[in-house]
Amino acid sequence: MPEIDLSDRSDPSPRIRIGRARFRDVDSFVDLLSLVNPGHPVPPLVLTALALRPGRLTHGDCLCLIARSGDRVVGALMASPPRWTDTHPLRPSLVRSVLYIGGVAVASGHRSHGIATGLLNMAEQHGRHAGLRLLTLEHPPAMTEFYTRLGYSAGQERLIVALPGPALQERKMPGHLSAVKRLDLGVGLATVPGAPAAIVTDLLPGCSLPPSARYRNGRLVT
Repeated sequence: MPEIDLSDRSDPSPRIRIGRARFRDVDSFVDLLSLVNPGHPVPPLVLTALALRPGRLTHGDCLCLIARSGDRVVGALMASPPRWTDTHPLRPSLVRSVLYIGGVAVASGHRSHGIATGLLNMAEQHGRHAGLRLLTLEHPPAMTEFYTRLGYSAGQERLIVALPGPALQERKMPGHLSAVKRLDLGVGLATVPGAPAAIVTDLLPGCSLPPSARYRNGRLVT
């Protein structure tokens, strides 16, 4: 997928281009992603992903994007299959269906110029091109309006996904809220009595919810 250019041609400042991160960008990429969760190391997956060859996404099943102003990397986005899929028996199907955006960061001095929006939009383009059906991410409460403007169902107390059987996949990050964006309108978001958040349905075949569904102790009761 080609780079996109965010620049205003009438602006003499360096043009902003968004595209695939290269391994030579690793230091800048890691430095930017360290802003996402200050005081915590960047996950080892970041280095592993940057070394991967292009696959369904820019780096195998992972997505690593950068925004560049001239020769400087000023924005970064990292996405991968959600960790909860790692040991799931349906992992092959889930990896083809859902992508977790683990971090989006923009360098100080380059914020409020549409760079984060550009990175997220390109992530969506890559996701659709790869046949993914759902994007998920976690965000501070103050960012709810931002993600809502971009078409996410944001500000959810947690992520809840209906999978085959009565058990549900749930994820809650302390201090953060959950957001999802459907890339395929066949995926649903259902309000279920008793559930602390909307439930993602139909991510995989056979994961619809009957009207009688109720949420109880992390399980569906019908």
